[in-house]
Amino acid sequence: MPLKIELKPGERLIVGKALITNDKERTRFYIEGNVPILREKFVMMPNETNTPCKRVYYIIQEIYLEKNLEEMQEKYFQEIKDITLAAPSLLPFIDAISQDILCGNYYNALKGAMALIGKEKELMDSINH
Repeated sequence: MPLKIELKPGERLIVGKALITNDKERTRFYIEGNVPILREKFVMMPNETNTPCKRVYYIIQEIYLEKNLEEMQEKYFQEIKDITLAAPSLLPFIDAISQDILCGNYYNALKGAMALIGKEKELMDSINH
């Protein structure tokens, strides 16, 4: 079953290794096949990785888009080690993300990493208040 994508005017989308930018009108199209797809709002740029959990998200994004776990594996393990030492309460989230990665479910791992970023923010807010 193809994936239906609707893009707003000017919205961007990554399909495989290609960046697609919509023109001035809303567009709908269908994608068939097994390629990584990320909407613009889910793309994290390197300059946005200012927390440990955001760095984890970025690493998983790179794994998802490039399908190259081996290259990013050491960075991933170092980041999750640092996170679990600093905030052991995040371990269940990290375990779920790691399980998705091991099973090749990189998109699900990205969703888990987004939840991890939310929990990190909650922890930081509770410490700062």
